[in-house]
Amino acid sequence: MSSAAAPPPAGDPPLRPAVRVRTLVVAALVTLAVVGLVFLLYAVLDIVLVFLIAIVVAEGIRPLVRRLEGWRVPKAAAILIVYAVILGVLTVLVILFVQPLVTQAQDLANNFPKYEKQVENFINNIEKQLHISGSNVTDQINSLLKDAQQVLVTVGTTIGNVLVNFVIVLVLAFLWLTTSDRLKAFVIDLIPPRHQALAADVIKEMGTRVGGYTRGVAINMAVIGILSGIAVAALGLPSPVLLGIFAGLTEAIPVFGPFIGAAPAVMLGFTVSPLYPLLVAGVFLVIQQVESNTLVPVVMNRVLALPPLTVVLALLVGGALKGVAGALLAVPVAAALQVLVLRVLVPMLHVMQGRTEQAAAELTVRTPVRPPPAWWRRLLARARPG
Repeated sequence: MSSAAAPPPAGDPPLRPAVRVRTLVVAALVTLAVVGLVFLLYAVLDIVLVFLIAIVVAEGIRPLVRRLEGWRVPKAAAILIVYAVILGVLTVLVILFVQPLVTQAQDLANNFPKYEKQVENFINNIEKQLHISGSNVTDQINSLLKDAQQVLVTVGTTIGNVLVNFVIVLVLAFLWLTTSDRLKAFVIDLIPPRHQALAADVIKEMGTRVGGYTRGVAINMAVIGILSGIAVAALGLPSPVLLGIFAGLTEAIPVFGPFIGAAPAVMLGFTVSPLYPLLVAGVFLVIQQVESNTLVPVVMNRVLALPPLTVVLALLVGGALKGVAGALLAVPVAAALQVLVLRVLVPMLHVMQGRTEQAAAELTVRTPVRPPPAWWRRLLARARPG
C-alpha cells in the first residue's frame, strides 16, 4: 500500500490552502501600522486641523490665482496680490466696524445684569400664570446668560491666538498653492498609467468641491451678517453690529449655525416685551428662508451635492473630534471624501465582485450636482451678451 495520501474524490471542491504564517504577520503589521497612524494623527490633531483649514482657504482662492496667472502674472505674485486684496478688505472692515463693535460690546456687557433681571422676571411671571412650582428653568437661563457674559468679557483674550493661527494658515495656504501642482503630479505618477487620467480628474474635482464650498460659505456669511444686522437695527434691539457679525460668523456652521446665530437676538427680545422674541425669531426665519431659496441653491448645492444625512453625520463627527473648528471643516472634508468614495472606492469594489470594467466605469462619472434654479438660469441668460 502506498504511503501517499489518496486524492480527493471526484466532484468534491478542491482543498483550499491554509493561511500561511507570512500572511498573518503581514496582516498584523498592516493593522498595527494603521492603528499607529490613527493615534499619531489624533495626537497632532491641532496641527492637522490648521493644515486642513489652510488647504480649504487655498482651494477657495485658487480660481483667483489662476485668473491672474492667465494674465501672465507669476504664481507667487498672483497669490500675494490676492492676499493683499483680502487683507485690504478686512482692514477696511475693521476700520469701519471696530469702534462701534467695541462700544456695543461694552454696552452689552454693562447692561447684562439688567437684561438678566428682565428675562428672570418674564420667566417667573409665566411660571406663576401656569402655576408651576419648583421649576429650575430660571436657574438654567441665568446660568446661560452668565456664561454668555463671561464669553463676551473674555472674547478679547482670544484675538491674539486667532491672529497667530490666521498668519499660520496664510503661510501654509501660500505653500500649498505653490507646491500642490508638483505634489499632485508626483501622486498621479505613482498610479498605474491606465488610471492616471481618472486620478487627475478625481483630485481636480475634490479641489473644486472644497474651493466652491469655501467661496459659497464666504458669500452666505457676508449676506446673512448684513441682513441680520439691518434686521436687528430695524427691530430696535441693542448692539446690531455685534449681533449681525455673530450671525454672519455662525452661518459657517451648516444646519445648526442659523439657530445659534439667531439665539442672542431672540433672547434680547425679552428686553422689549414678553412676546417680542417671537417677532425676532420670525424675522430671522424669513431671512433664513430667503437665503435657503436663493443663495444656497446657487452657490452651495451646485458644488456640494451632499445628502442631508451625510452633512449631519459629518457635523457630529467633526464636533466630537474638535468642537466648533471640527464642525466647520467637517462638510468640505466630507465633500472631498464623497468624490473619492463614489469615483474610486465604489468602482473598485464592483470590479472585485467580478463585474465588467464597463459597468464599473459607469460609476466613475462625476458626482451629479443639483442644477441652479430656473429663475437664476433665466437671469444668466438675459445677462449674456448677444
